[in-house]
Amino acid sequence: MNVVKRIMGRPRQEECSPQDNALGLMHLRRLSSELCHPPRHMTQKEQEEKLYMMLPVFNRVFGNAPPSAMNEKFSDLLQFTTQVSRLMVTEIRRRASNKSTEAASRAIVQFLEVNQSEEASRGWMLLTTINLLASSGQKTVDCMTTMSVPSTLVKCLYLFFDLPHMPEVPAATQTELPLADRRALLQKVFVQILVKLCSFVSPAEELAQKDDLQLLFSAITSWCPPHNLPWRRSAGEVLTTISGHGLSVNVVKYIHEKECLSTCIQNMKQSEDLSPLEIVEMFAGLSCFLKDSSDVSQTLLDDFRMCQGYTFLTDVMLKLEQGKGDESKDALKDLVNLVTALTAYGVSELKPAGLTTGAPFLLPGFVVPQPSGKGHTVRNIQAFSVLQNAFLKAKTGRLARMVLEAIGNIYAADSANYFILEAQHALSQFAERVPRLPEVQAKYFELLEFVVFGLNYVPCKELFGVSVLLKSSASYGCSTTATRTLLKLCRHHPVFSDVFREVGLLEVLVNLLHKYAALLKDPTQAQSEQGDSKNSVAEEQKQLAWLVMETLTVLLQGSNTNAGLFREFGGARCVHNIVKYRQCREHALMIIQQLVLTPSGDDDMGTLLGLMHSAPSTELQLKTDILRALLAVLRESHRTRTVFRKVGGFVYVTSLLVAMERSLGPRPSGSWERVNHNQVFELLHTVFCTLTAAMRYEPANSHFFRTEIQYEKLADAVRLLGCFSEAKKLVASSSAHAATTPSNAQPFQRLLEDEAAGADGMCPALLHCSKLFIYLYKMATDSFDSRAEQVPPCLSHETSLPSPWGTPALARKRHGYQGSSSSAPVRALTDLHLANPLLHASDPVVIHPGAVLAMLDLLASVSSDAQPEHALDLQLAVANMVQVLVHSERNQQVLGEAGLHSRLLQRCASALADEEHPAPPAAPADLREAGVPGPAARRAAGVSASGKPSELWRLGQEASEAVPGS
Repeated sequence: MNVVKRIMGRPRQEECSPQDNALGLMHLRRLSSELCHPPRHMTQKEQEEKLYMMLPVFNRVFGNAPPSAMNEKFSDLLQFTTQVSRLMVTEIRRRASNKSTEAASRAIVQFLEVNQSEEASRGWMLLTTINLLASSGQKTVDCMTTMSVPSTLVKCLYLFFDLPHMPEVPAATQTELPLADRRALLQKVFVQILVKLCSFVSPAEELAQKDDLQLLFSAITSWCPPHNLPWRRSAGEVLTTISGHGLSVNVVKYIHEKECLSTCIQNMKQSEDLSPLEIVEMFAGLSCFLKDSSDVSQTLLDDFRMCQGYTFLTDVMLKLEQGKGDESKDALKDLVNLVTALTAYGVSELKPAGLTTGAPFLLPGFVVPQPSGKGHTVRNIQAFSVLQNAFLKAKTGRLARMVLEAIGNIYAADSANYFILEAQHALSQFAERVPRLPEVQAKYFELLEFVVFGLNYVPCKELFGVSVLLKSSASYGCSTTATRTLLKLCRHHPVFSDVFREVGLLEVLVNLLHKYAALLKDPTQAQSEQGDSKNSVAEEQKQLAWLVMETLTVLLQGSNTNAGLFREFGGARCVHNIVKYRQCREHALMIIQQLVLTPSGDDDMGTLLGLMHSAPSTELQLKTDILRALLAVLRESHRTRTVFRKVGGFVYVTSLLVAMERSLGPRPSGSWERVNHNQVFELLHTVFCTLTAAMRYEPANSHFFRTEIQYEKLADAVRLLGCFSEAKKLVASSSAHAATTPSNAQPFQRLLEDEAAGADGMCPALLHCSKLFIYLYKMATDSFDSRAEQVPPCLSHETSLPSPWGTPALARKRHGYQGSSSSAPVRALTDLHLANPLLHASDPVVIHPGAVLAMLDLLASVSSDAQPEHALDLQLAVANMVQVLVHSERNQQVLGEAGLHSRLLQRCASALADEEHPAPPAAPADLREAGVPGPAARRAAGVSASGKPSELWRLGQEASEAVPGS
C-alpha cells in the first residue's frame, strides 16, 4: 500500500534497500524475458497472468526512482510498455462492451480502484504502472499512444460522468480505505495519467484521429451529478493540457471540422441545471483553446464568433449580475477577467486608426502611439464588444463598474489600445447611462481624464457625450463629478476652451447656471421638490453651481469668442443677476471679471457698477465684494482703467462715500445702528484702493478725477461720514493746549503707522479719523499695495522702469533725512521718521497731490469735545506726515503746482498767524546751531516767542518756495 499512502499524503514506509532493488530488477528482467521469449507458446490468459506478476515488481523497483532510470536500467521498457498498454485497453474494453454507460462505468471503476492491498488490486496495479510509464518520456508515450491508451482513458472519463452515487458503508464493514477515499485516489491518479500523456502532441492527435477529442469538449460543458463533478473538472484539466501542448495543425483542424466550440456553446445554452460558477469554469477551459490557438491560427476564434460565442458571453454576464450570493459575484468577476484577456487574442496585429491625426484639436506633442507587442495590445474587437454591450445592458452598478475597470486596464496595458478601439465609441456611448449608475460615475470620469492626461489626447466624441449627459442629467452628484473633471481639463491646456465651445459644453454650462439662478430666485419651489432631504440637495446644488462657475471662468479667460457666445446664451445677464446672492457671489464675480477684461466688457463693468449703486446703503458686503472684483481687473488691464472712467466708475465709487453719510457718527441713527464699523472701514478701504488703482499709470483718469470729481468734494464726502466736524479752518489754540509736544502725538504716529495698532482710551471718532487720513496718505502716494515701492515711469529717470503690468523695477534711491537739510526743525523730526515706516528713511513720492490737499482740508475738521488734547495730537501727527511729503524737492514742485501754499493759507491761516500754536519743539542747542537770534528774527524765521519754530509756517514756506514767483 506504499503507493496508495504516498498519493493520499500518508507517511512513507521504509524504502527498499539497494540490494533489494537490484534483486527486484534482476527478477523483473527475468520475467520480461520469459514473457517476450517464452519457451513454449503461451495463451493470452497466460501472458496476462505473467504480466500481472511483473506489475508489483516493476512498481517496487521504479516506484521511487527517477523517470530516467527506467530507460537506463530496463532495456525491455518499450516492449513492456506495449504489453501493459494492450492489457489496460483490453481490460477496459471487456468491462465496457455490451453494457449501459452506468454499468460500464461502475465495472471499470471497480476494476481500477484499490481494494484491500495494492498487489491484490490488479486494476490498480495496472493503473499505477501506466502512471509510472507515462513519466518516462516521449518514446514511451508514443508507444502507449500507438496502443490507444489516451483514447481509451478519455472514453472512460466520459463514462465516469454516469457513475452512480456511492452508498454510505458502515464503519465496521469498511476496508482499510474508505470508499470515498478510494474513489478520490482513483480520480487523482487517472487524471495524472491523462495530463502526463497529453503533455505531448501524439496523444492529442490520436484523440482527434479516433474522434474522441470531442468527448472532452462535450464533457466539460455537460451537466453531471454533483458527486461526479470532480470528473468534469478532470476533463477540463486534460483539455487545458492539450491546449498548451497538443494544438498541432491536425488537432486544430479536427476541432474546427467537428465544430467542437459550437457544441460547447450549445451545451451551455441549453442546460438549465448549470450554475453560474460552472459556466464560468467551462468557458475558462474554452478560453485556453482560443488563446493558445490564436498564436498560430485565427480558425478557432472565427469558429467562436460564428457560433455566437461573444453574444453568449454577454448574456452570461447579464445573468450573473442578477445573482445575490458571493458565488455569483466571484463568477462574474472571473468572467469579466476572462473576456478582458480574450481581447488580446488574435493572429493579426491591429493598428490605430489613421484618422486620429486629422482630429480638429490636438495637444502639443501628441503622436499616435504604436502597438507595444503581443500580449498587451488589443487584437480581438469582438471580445471588447462583449464588455461594451454588457455595460450598455447592465441593470446593476456592480457589473457596470467591473466593465469600466476592465476597460481601464485595457487602455492602460498599451497606449495604442484606446486608439485601436476608438471606432467603437465606447466611452461616448457609455455617457448616456452613467447618470443612472452612481457606482460607475467616478470611474467613468477617471477614464476620461486618463485619455487626456495619460494619452495626451483630446477626446472630442467623449466630451460631446458628456455635454449630452449634463444636458439631460437630473443627478446633481453625477453633474458635479462631470463638471469637476471638465474643470481639470480646461485648466490643463487652453485648447480645451475651444474644444468645450465646439462640442456644446459652453452652452450646457450656461444652461446649468440659468437653472441655479432660477433656484435662487424661487427657493420655495426647490424646497418643495426636495422634501426631507432639502439640506443635502441644496448643498449639492451649491457645489455644482460653484464648479460650473469656476469652469466658465477658465473658459472665458482670454477667449473673446467664448465671451461673445456666453453673452449670446444669456450668461452675462444671468451672472449679473446672481451677484446679489452671497453664497455664489465670489464665483459670479470671477466670471464678470473675465467678461470685463474682454474687448466687449464695457457694458459688464457698467452693469456691475450700477448694481453696486442701486443696492441699499447698508449692503456694505455686497459693495465691498463688487469693488474688490473691479479692483482686481483695474490692476491688471490698462483698457479696463480707461473703460472705468468712460462708464462713470469714478462717479459711482465716489457716490458710495456720499451714501455712507453719518455712518461713522458718534450716535448712528436709522439703519446704521446695526452696521458694524469694521464693515464700514472695509468698504472705505476698498473705495480708496479702487480710486487709486483706477488712476495708476493713467494720466487721463487722474485728470478726470482731479477736475470732474475733485479732491475737495472727496474731502467733503469724507467729512460727512460723521467722525469729522463741520469746521473747515483751523482755529487759534488755547493756552491750555499750548504745551503739546511730539511725545503727546506718538500714539497717533503709531496709529498712522499701523491701522491695527491699539489706542486704549482714545476717542472712537479720532480713531476713525486717523484711519481715513491713512487712506488719503496711501492714495496720495499710491501705496495701497506692493506697487507703492515702484516709481511710475513718468516720475523716474532710472534705466530700468516699472511696467504698468506690474513688472518689478529697480528700487527707488533712498536719501537719509539727516543729511538732506541742516535745519534744526528737520533734525528734530528724525526720531519721528525712524519710528514710522510711512515716514521712513526714503522720501515718499507724491503721485496724487490732490489727496494731500484733501488731508489739509480735513485737518481743521479733527475735533473732540471729550478729548480736545488728543484731537490736537492727531492734527500734529497729520501735519508731520504732510511735512515729510514736502521734504523732497520733487514733491515740493508737485505740491506747489497743485496749490499747497494757497490751501495752507486758506485752511490754516489762524495757526500760521498764532505764534503760540503747537509745533514740534526744537532743543535750545539746535536753535543755537541754527543761528536763531532775538525775537524779531525768530518771528521772521517762523519761530514763536517761546523758541518753537511753527510747523505749519515751515510747511507753507517750503511749499511756496517750490512755486516760481511766490
